[in-house]
Amino acid sequence: MDKKAPLNKIQKEALLKKRLTIVSIVFQSLFVVIVVGLAVFSNVLFPDTEFATIIERTLGKFFDLGSLFTTNYLRILETFAIMIFVWILQRAFIVVTTLFVSKKMRSGTGMLLLKSFYNYFVVFLGAFFILTAWGVDSITLLASVGLIGLVVSFGAQGLVEDILAGLFLILEKQFSVGDIVIIDGFRGVVTEIGLRTTKFLDIANADLKIINNKDVKNVINASVNLSTAASDVGIAYEEDLEKVEKLIADDFIPTMKKKYAELIGDGPTYVGVTSLADSSVNLKFVAKCKEEDRFKLSRLMNREFKLFCDRHKIDIPFPQVTINQKAK
Repeated sequence: MDKKAPLNKIQKEALLKKRLTIVSIVFQSLFVVIVVGLAVFSNVLFPDTEFATIIERTLGKFFDLGSLFTTNYLRILETFAIMIFVWILQRAFIVVTTLFVSKKMRSGTGMLLLKSFYNYFVVFLGAFFILTAWGVDSITLLASVGLIGLVVSFGAQGLVEDILAGLFLILEKQFSVGDIVIIDGFRGVVTEIGLRTTKFLDIANADLKIINNKDVKNVINASVNLSTAASDVGIAYEEDLEKVEKLIADDFIPTMKKKYAELIGDGPTYVGVTSLADSSVNLKFVAKCKEEDRFKLSRLMNREFKLFCDRHKIDIPFPQVTINQKAK
């Protein structure tokens, strides 16, 4: 029988933390049970004692469940009915979207935002009805909510700006979750578009960048159209350029198209000679692909060109310096 691998330091600390959390929850639950038990059953446990009288006058007022139910049983029943009504409204939204909205649209940012707004609205509506059922004046309640909203709008202008900017980002569809965008030199995948912030994940380093929505400006969406993967390579000056170009058309480009058809959207295309460098004649190739495959395809073109040169004995030069010595 295989023995379990010993735990490392991080795993031991995580296990200890988990056990301490469980012990803490157990003790807190036990304390709550004891307090509620004393409040409810003080007269039974300590009949005709001063301790029972003190408990009844203090904790007993908060946990007198019998009196609470007998006095307010209609309100309690109405509260349960409102909660069931709220649950039905939430389930109805799910059923309607499942029947009439495609699966792709259901996972879209706009539908997720609509679902979030709907849930908040339904919960607010249920809370409003419950408070009204317990005797709270609905007109006063609405006025209080309006006053609180006014105070919040003045005291949290930055938050309001973030929320409005987030709504415009979603409605205008500048980018969606899964798109690769470039913001102020940062290139990443959009992982979440929230009401206040938007999150981007750096593909190379797995760094998560969180930006307030009002600060999302000058965005380049690289996922809208096919991107261009480029490869700059060099051959020696001694090589016959026309012969190399013919071999590129007959061998290199067909090989790339055949081997990497799943990555290449269009191309690759031989652009031509980009420069006459100190030690080489530099050639350039481009190919259309998805943004997430751009750097990978560039590396593959570099690799395939090296193999192509090896097959046809084409010299790839190294840096060279020519020294002219003056005769004495």
